[in-house]
Amino acid sequence: MTETPQDARSMSRDTVAPSHSSTTSKHSVDAEKKAAAADAQELPYSPFSAKTRAMIVIITALTGLVSPLSANMYYPSITKVRDDLHTTQSAITWTITAYVIAMAVFPLLWSNLADFIGRKPVYALSMLIFTCGSVGCALSRSLTALIASRVVQSAGSSAVQGAGAGTISDIYPREQRGTALGIYYLGPLLGPCLGPLIGGYIGQDVGWRWVFWVLAIWGGVMMLLALFVLPETHRRMVSKKHRIQPVNIPPLLGLKDNNPLLDIATARYPVIALSMLHFAMLFGTYFTNATAQPLAYEGIYGLSQGMAGLCFLSSGVGCVVGSISGGRVTDLLLKRRRRELEAAAAVDAERAEEIKVSAETRLGAMWIGTGVFLCGVIICGWLLEHKLSLAGVLVTQFFIGGGMAFTFQSLGGYVIDVFPTRSARITGVQNFWRSAWAAVIVQLFPTMYTNIGWGWSYTVMFFLTLMSLMLMQFVVFRGSALRERFGPSADLQ
Repeated sequence: MTETPQDARSMSRDTVAPSHSSTTSKHSVDAEKKAAAADAQELPYSPFSAKTRAMIVIITALTGLVSPLSANMYYPSITKVRDDLHTTQSAITWTITAYVIAMAVFPLLWSNLADFIGRKPVYALSMLIFTCGSVGCALSRSLTALIASRVVQSAGSSAVQGAGAGTISDIYPREQRGTALGIYYLGPLLGPCLGPLIGGYIGQDVGWRWVFWVLAIWGGVMMLLALFVLPETHRRMVSKKHRIQPVNIPPLLGLKDNNPLLDIATARYPVIALSMLHFAMLFGTYFTNATAQPLAYEGIYGLSQGMAGLCFLSSGVGCVVGSISGGRVTDLLLKRRRRELEAAAAVDAERAEEIKVSAETRLGAMWIGTGVFLCGVIICGWLLEHKLSLAGVLVTQFFIGGGMAFTFQSLGGYVIDVFPTRSARITGVQNFWRSAWAAVIVQLFPTMYTNIGWGWSYTVMFFLTLMSLMLMQFVVFRGSALRERFGPSADLQ
């Protein structure tokens, strides 16, 4: 049968028509997706007002201050506690080591629980446990009772070490998060500075037991604030009551999925392993320095217990400057990089929202903070070794505190950017590794400075931290490629 020209035209129309229909349908779907994305962008990231979010950050920072404050308020009175409980220096050190070990483990449990039941109940319950542990410490009549009470105290106080960063991630978008994290981290970082100052005068004037009574009162106040003032911020729970941007909302997991061991296993990713190593070396050196300073101030410079505590203000001021400036700098780095990408692509405002800025951008200024920190550490060690200027030591403490806080903003913000829907849990993992190393190095340090002196002890810590900084350069310059090859991928919102 011969095909006529009319038949050919008819067949041509039949074949073209479905193609045109398919193209129209595809354009329609794309338009709907763009419209949905535009509508989502118009929604607020968080339903809370600026004042409410500021209040949440302040309460979270004050609650986060509890753990390091209770760890360090006790240090100036440790010799009095040793004599009162009729024990030895090596035995009384276990009240510190047990606290730090518990501080490493329990945030993993609290962070998982906070993702399951919400932030608010975790804050309230943890502060209740902390208050009970503080009362137990104040009433302890034996070393065993004191160690057990310190573990309970640490278990309660450590909840915010992970859940706090999750709260900040709940209420602030990525490019505003660094500044908020800077304020939040003031709590955990100021504790080692303010603790000896407050605890020194309390222990000197009214006795070491009142150190724990004051902490019990603090815990009770924080528990009441969590119960009656702090709102629930978990994005999954908030999204059920308010219309917010559908980003960084974690799925509801069963109890079997909330396994802390799975969280620790994130160290299998090279970028996370290297980040945690730097966290650990940095914090271990910082924490050891904080615990060693009372020995130096009283033993080398002959200061009283109260005056020794006053010297910690230098590091505290450094923490404030470093934490606030570090958070601000990391946010500015993200915004600048986004503007550069927009200019290079010459995109319009609608397309600009689709640009993804690499998580590693936040690490661009990390070397500044760690560099300042390392200069402070090495100079401080040798000033103490040769018993030189106390004023010089205080200046180095400012650099140690400032450098530590500045670096914390870069690293803390980075791991949250990589795990935006597991911010509390990854911060709990970070706390685990840094606290675990801190417990080891704090226990080793008395033997180190007794055998090799202050200068070489600080030099050892200097090179350990420098080594971790050098390894972090793989993450800074090749982190995106490492994540593409080995994971994890980050949904950067």
